[in-house]
Amino acid sequence: MQSPGGSWKTFVLSSSDALRSLPLPSQDSPQFTQEVNELKALQQNRTATVNESIAYWNNGSVVQWNAIARSLVIKHNTSAPGASRIYALLSVAQYDALVSAWNNKYTYNRSSPHDIDASIQPAVQTTSDPAYPSDHAAVAGASAAVLSYLYPNETAWLTKQAAADDESRLEAGVNFRSDITAGNAIGLTVAQDVIKYAKNDGSNIPWSGTVPTGTGKWVSTTSPATPPLLPNWGNVTMWLMNKSDQIMPPAPPAFGSAQFEAALKEVKQIANNRTEEQLQIAQRWDDGAGTSTPTGDWNAIACGLIQNDSMNELRAARTLALMNTATENAGICCWKAKYEYWELRPITADPTINTAFATPNFPSYTSGHSDFSGAAAGVLSYIFPKEQSQLQGQAQQASLSRLYAGIHYRFDCDQGLKVGGEVAQRAIQRGEQDGSPQQAS
Repeated sequence: MQSPGGSWKTFVLSSSDALRSLPLPSQDSPQFTQEVNELKALQQNRTATVNESIAYWNNGSVVQWNAIARSLVIKHNTSAPGASRIYALLSVAQYDALVSAWNNKYTYNRSSPHDIDASIQPAVQTTSDPAYPSDHAAVAGASAAVLSYLYPNETAWLTKQAAADDESRLEAGVNFRSDITAGNAIGLTVAQDVIKYAKNDGSNIPWSGTVPTGTGKWVSTTSPATPPLLPNWGNVTMWLMNKSDQIMPPAPPAFGSAQFEAALKEVKQIANNRTEEQLQIAQRWDDGAGTSTPTGDWNAIACGLIQNDSMNELRAARTLALMNTATENAGICCWKAKYEYWELRPITADPTINTAFATPNFPSYTSGHSDFSGAAAGVLSYIFPKEQSQLQGQAQQASLSRLYAGIHYRFDCDQGLKVGGEVAQRAIQRGEQDGSPQQAS
């Protein structure tokens, strides 16, 4: 019997059955006997430290590797657009690896160790899904390889994390060694396809343009003045559409117009009379340098929902792949608009505005927080419809936080949410056509 999860639409693999694991060892082979004995020996040596590792990774390989990615974004002070790309690359690799793993699981239909030998007692609750190849090993292999490409100085540490994830499934008695080997092979193969995509996505192409000058145009907000952040980011290859200008907001209000002056007045009125609640909201969603960035914030929210819903690894990966491709693409659309319109920041238009923290060094229109949040909340509302009201409220709060901080106009925020929502619809459309029903598989 084939699981529908093994036929879901993939991102980088040509098809869900593009990768075929090697045939598993027969149960009368010396290798299989050795693997059974290995699990029995490990079972006798479950120390407190081993049990702690088992519990940590059993909390969800997809979720734990997402947390690892967020920790690296923080450690390496990755920019908001750069972080959105990292989360997307990681999640696509995890998802494609797991679709392939599920395809192979139901091709070989190997039972779990306990079902083969009742003396092997699993330390965690098992599932009805076949064990070969290991889903954890597929995720670990894909995640460690992709993150090592993105953060090469972390390769040794990431390799240790992958080994710990793998070993935890042996120590828990839920996978044989050959399950792990097959899962790793799938993860590593998918990772190479994702890395090839990353090398050609245009994210490292240098900008050769010049900053425009004139009334109402952006100027650097740093002292001394520094170049703006990633002017070429609007041309990065997109997962969900062909070009970033397919979803382009209209031009912002003309500098000096009545609409612009009213928006600027509102920023000053709020920023210079900021309530304690507004300050707390601004700080809650600051997500500046040295944080997991706005998309990291939304990844933490998504992982919480995944765990509350007890999603299996494949469903968890699908959730994050749809959300993270949407947030990365929303950011690309946002950066396209920023460097199309070069809208000046409120603090430049009126230096007496009391900002809550430093204004980011790139144009104002549209708000990146708003684009990211509109996309994330839209996708998560599709996957978790019962949470829609709360998710949309969080997106609105994240968007308004930039107005409360005095670093964005309301039209930056409103248009950013709209663009993010439109990008979310592209991800939802993909989700509706990927072969995955919205109930657990």
